[in-house]
Amino acid sequence: MGSQNNLEGQVPNPLNPEFLDLSDEDFIDYYNEHLAWMPKTHLLSIEEMRKNGHKYASPWCRDFSNEAFVKDIKLAADDGHLFTARCYYPDDKKSTFGIGPYPVYINFHGGGWTFGGLTGDAEICMAIRERLGILVMDIDYRLSPENTFGTGADDAWAAVKWINAQGDCISIGGISAGGHICATIQQLARDADMPLRLAILSLPAVIYEGDFRKPSDAPLQSWVENQNAPCLNWERSKFFQQHYNPKNSAERSKFDSRPIFYKSPLYEEPSYRDPLRDEGESYGLKLAQLGVRVSIRRYTNVPHPFMHMAPIKKAQMYLEDICSELGRAISPRATS
Repeated sequence: MGSQNNLEGQVPNPLNPEFLDLSDEDFIDYYNEHLAWMPKTHLLSIEEMRKNGHKYASPWCRDFSNEAFVKDIKLAADDGHLFTARCYYPDDKKSTFGIGPYPVYINFHGGGWTFGGLTGDAEICMAIRERLGILVMDIDYRLSPENTFGTGADDAWAAVKWINAQGDCISIGGISAGGHICATIQQLARDADMPLRLAILSLPAVIYEGDFRKPSDAPLQSWVENQNAPCLNWERSKFFQQHYNPKNSAERSKFDSRPIFYKSPLYEEPSYRDPLRDEGESYGLKLAQLGVRVSIRRYTNVPHPFMHMAPIKKAQMYLEDICSELGRAISPRATS
């Protein structure tokens, strides 16, 4: 059984023993087969990750750039920087939307604002396209520390504005750091009076943690409970925070002072064995109190970011859930 198969001392990145009885069997089996053998990338230098990132890619990373109906385009940020958006176009012979126009789902990948790219969420992007027959765009936004706080979100916002100029049935979503960018885009869309059909925030990082020196400093129990969790623990989170914190007081003030209220519906998915669990749920509840239609589903006994681990049941459940929510959001009845 997976829960009895602890590889501690045999591999570079074993599952912490305290989580063996707290995790689903199929996750433990997946972790031991695919992840326990990988190095802890937050212990590597940024230079090494940029030079040899392919060596440390997660097992779910896929490059579909040569697949049918997949095309890369270049978009320009407000500062003139050109970045890539990978477009997963539907087959018009299979899509219920025929030759279009197509609803658009814009994805922002995770990776702690420091890692990641167009391969990390590729399987999810492709699955959404296939199931719903819509256009999915994955955004290759700029990363830290080479780029300052907020630059990645600037790229994401430029992509959303470009799509909005082409049509108005837009949904957005992201996992982890991508969820944080998604929340930022919601605020910018609100200020621009731009309607969004749905925002999907999966395991979002939505509170400033730079002032916390240890897990117990955080005002959230999930950081204490899951400080040694697989895939994202306290040590790894602090690595990302060090690379993405606001660089000066002016940036921090702007970050802290933005009002939080949205027009677009929100679907949020925390996982129970994730340090980010409580901040994501608290964020969703706060928006619900402000009148936003919010749906929250908690996935038990799996960690951050379980949804990429396609063989496990909770990952399959996640994909069913987000496709169901998106399907309802893009239905003509959703605007009536």
